[in-house]
Amino acid sequence: MAGIATEEEVKELKAAMAQYPAVAAEVEAWRRNMEEYIRLQGINPQADIKVSLFSKINNEPNLQEGEPVPDKDLQQPKVVFMQETKRLSWKWIATAAAVLLVGSLILNYVFFNRYKEFKGYKDKYESLLVSQNSILSKSNLYKTRLEQIEESMEIIQDPKVLKVPMPGTKSFPEALATVFWNPQSQQVYLKVNNLPEPSADKQYQLWAIVDGKPIDMGVFEMGDTAKLLQKMKVTGKAQMFAVTLENKGGAVAPTMEQMYVAGKIPG
Repeated sequence: MAGIATEEEVKELKAAMAQYPAVAAEVEAWRRNMEEYIRLQGINPQADIKVSLFSKINNEPNLQEGEPVPDKDLQQPKVVFMQETKRLSWKWIATAAAVLLVGSLILNYVFFNRYKEFKGYKDKYESLLVSQNSILSKSNLYKTRLEQIEESMEIIQDPKVLKVPMPGTKSFPEALATVFWNPQSQQVYLKVNNLPEPSADKQYQLWAIVDGKPIDMGVFEMGDTAKLLQKMKVTGKAQMFAVTLENKGGAVAPTMEQMYVAGKIPG
């Protein structure tokens, strides 16, 4: 381009023009603008100077032989030539500035597109990372839930464990829960089969009836946790189990009017 750019820069420009139509259009517009600028800045000698110059050459023998003749009229073309040279130097400067401007535009365009590509890849990476973390979290949750189910199955199938069904009372006939009690280890597990979800300030509490007295076996959770066996307090002996609805955190003595289920130990 006008001999200003290096061969490598010209190759990069041509490559950018081939890859990006917008760059090619910008370079073509610049070329046309520069041609118009040079045309407008061109200097044509005045007609009377040309006539006077050729008249002097034809009438002066010394000029025809190539010898210089000191004549102030003949110095004017030289002055015009110097002005034209000076103006032409500004043309080259303008051309160089235009080349730098176009080069800057090309680099900006290329880097902007690279930035957009990088940002697109970055957004995709972050999205995949979020998805991966979500999948990993769910995988850990499923793994924990599977381990709990396997543990529950082992407890239920253990021949030493007694199954104590607790049907609903007269006030809550549709309620149902089950206790699994191992008399040897004294460990008690509770399975909620059907209990209505309590209000936020209430909580269900399990009781063991030992020698006619209720013994606190702890409160338990509802929701998804209720689908699994919940480990309660231990007891060495019991004749029956019952569940009441108490204030959140449990009570010292059961509220008999809020007894939902109760069941005797078989045998």
